[in-house]
Amino acid sequence: MSSNRQYSLTLSTSIVALVLAGAAHGQEPAGSAPQRTTHGLEEIVVISQKRGEAENLQTVPISVAAITGAALAERQINNISGLANSIPNVQINRFSNSADSAVFTIRGVGVNDADPYVGTTVSVVVDGVVVGVNTAALLSLFDIERVEILRGPQGTLFGANTTGGVINVVTKQPTGELGGEAQLVYGNYDRINANFALNFPVTDKLSGKVSVLHSSHDGYFRNTADGRRLGEENVTSIRGYLRYAAGSYDATLIGEYVRSRNGSQTSVSFTEPGFVLYRPGYGTTADRPVFERGHNPALPDQNDRDTYSITLTQNMESGIGNIVAITNYREYKNDLYSDDDSIELQLLETRRTTDHYQLSQEIRDSFNLTDNIELLIGGFGFLQRYELLQDGVLDGFLPGLGQPQSQWQKNWHLSAFSQVYVDLSEAFRLQAGIRYTHEETKAHSTTANTLSPVPGGPASFDDPIIPGSFVEARGKKSWDEFGWKIGLDYQVTEASMVYGYYARGFKSGGFVGRIVFAEDIGPFDPETLDTFEIGLKSDLFDRRLRINLAAFYNIYKDMQVVQNITYASGANSATIQNAAKAKTKGIELEITAVPVDGLTIAAAGAYLDAAYSEFDTFVLAPNGIDLIPVSFAGNELMNAPKWSGSASVTYDAPVGPGFATIFTEYTYSDPKYTNFTNFPQERTRAIGLFNATLSWRPESERWSIGVYGRNLANKKYFAQKLFLPGTLALGNLGAPREYGLDFRYNW
Repeated sequence: MSSNRQYSLTLSTSIVALVLAGAAHGQEPAGSAPQRTTHGLEEIVVISQKRGEAENLQTVPISVAAITGAALAERQINNISGLANSIPNVQINRFSNSADSAVFTIRGVGVNDADPYVGTTVSVVVDGVVVGVNTAALLSLFDIERVEILRGPQGTLFGANTTGGVINVVTKQPTGELGGEAQLVYGNYDRINANFALNFPVTDKLSGKVSVLHSSHDGYFRNTADGRRLGEENVTSIRGYLRYAAGSYDATLIGEYVRSRNGSQTSVSFTEPGFVLYRPGYGTTADRPVFERGHNPALPDQNDRDTYSITLTQNMESGIGNIVAITNYREYKNDLYSDDDSIELQLLETRRTTDHYQLSQEIRDSFNLTDNIELLIGGFGFLQRYELLQDGVLDGFLPGLGQPQSQWQKNWHLSAFSQVYVDLSEAFRLQAGIRYTHEETKAHSTTANTLSPVPGGPASFDDPIIPGSFVEARGKKSWDEFGWKIGLDYQVTEASMVYGYYARGFKSGGFVGRIVFAEDIGPFDPETLDTFEIGLKSDLFDRRLRINLAAFYNIYKDMQVVQNITYASGANSATIQNAAKAKTKGIELEITAVPVDGLTIAAAGAYLDAAYSEFDTFVLAPNGIDLIPVSFAGNELMNAPKWSGSASVTYDAPVGPGFATIFTEYTYSDPKYTNFTNFPQERTRAIGLFNATLSWRPESERWSIGVYGRNLANKKYFAQKLFLPGTLALGNLGAPREYGLDFRYNW
């Protein structure tokens, strides 16, 4: 064990003595706006249980990390990916060859491919609406009330594809009063964040709001071909609200448009000698991350995405309970050019166009059956359709060779759910829930090969198809699944609670989108996860000390394993099999202390043991043609570091005619494997990062000015790796050191 790692473990264990970082862990966030008049820890409320009203986090009997919007702004976190490495047992990354697709892994439960057919195990939910695909899940985080991260399966209340957990985003709703806030950030790499939100009344019953976010920077990478910047970000988001409230009824209409005009993916090649796509003098090594990569000058550096969403949320207090109805339509269109070999030569390049839409409707009612029994019942409908066209050039395998592929899928499901809360005594409570889901998926996938009409010439995205190479497959299947939960919690004292539960969640079955042979399409069946969790939540010493503890044990069955296979011909598939079982266990400890007014010391640590108990599958033989059987039983699950943690200090004190706040944070994550094969090339190193902010505001708190720094030690590290033996190896780097000025104004 290295001294750095040993120090980090000592920090997160013995410091139950000094610790810890509530900022990202379900207590007063260490980076949130200072509360000078507070003589203890602030109460955090969440809506993760979908009951009639928001609940105190300390009374919710599951492991939840809650991050306030003030904490996000203070720490310069403008996107969900900015939470990476800061929340124990939660991994947030980006795919190596798909820059705007999220890799969410909670407690070792996640997916390893960006295509929509792969589905999700961690769902992103925005104002009660499930975002159905990873590609559109890296949300902007300005004008956010809070982010709630629910660890463990949430299938009873949130439905399928939440076996790992849920990232629940709650935006700030209209206030009905004239006022607003603005933020302007300027940083290195020519970063500009310009954010604005305005609340306004329309009538005594109708109010409105508009929020605008713009975020841009020049990119962290240099192109080795011409020296220009790569990885540019340019995102503008506009969100409008109308809220009507009269008596026991209120309704909020939210419309959103997000325009992204970003650069292409920025993975770095560390392909080894002897691999098909290795070229001497290009790329780097697995141990030497650099912010330089090649990009073919003839290929557009383009990743354009337009997202539209409209949501209507209705709440009504009636004689039959508190009724909530949430209706949503969401779509996105994406046009991505990707230089997948990550060098300036034309070896492996892709153009992907995606057209996706979803429509969802949820209605639920919560009411008291008796004085000590509360019942929640509901129904949910979801329709999703997408078409993805992928054109590839494969000159690195054979000059002039290409591979067009297409995938079309339509999925719908209906579910009914119920959860009951029974007060067995003043301190003892039982909760139990069940959800039934019927789901149907239709799929159509094709693949072919093309050849340049110019003998020996380079391939293009519109070359003619080679006769006899076209492969087509179709599929249709339905599934019926149940998820459930049963648990007990006991209020030991007014300030301390213990809880325990058993829950089952499931991930939907489906069909493979990227095929080589017709039989690759499947189908594959649902996977299930059973979780046993016990925990403690307590506020001590007049809320000067908060200790939250959770321990869990997971049993994973019929695991859907995504296996990327690239044959010697260049043909590529991402087949899925129900090939594995796994058992995972771990513990999460979060401590926050306010020893004196103005000073918050926080720390969190987590341990995770996640390995496959059974895993019989196949790999590509050295000849690049045949598949041979192999067992990966005993391998670690992907994106499952054994130890992770963070520590922070926030100090707020009078300075001149106002107040200054300093926030410092250290985050740590153990080495991990980024694929189930556990090759040495798929292992990332330990990641330890320092972040800090310093701000000042006048006594009126009308405005503030500050400086920020993230990754202050300028650590260069691989966050994700993609290793295809015999073909290529790519790595996705974490952001380098960033710093800048932050000005905020509210009225």
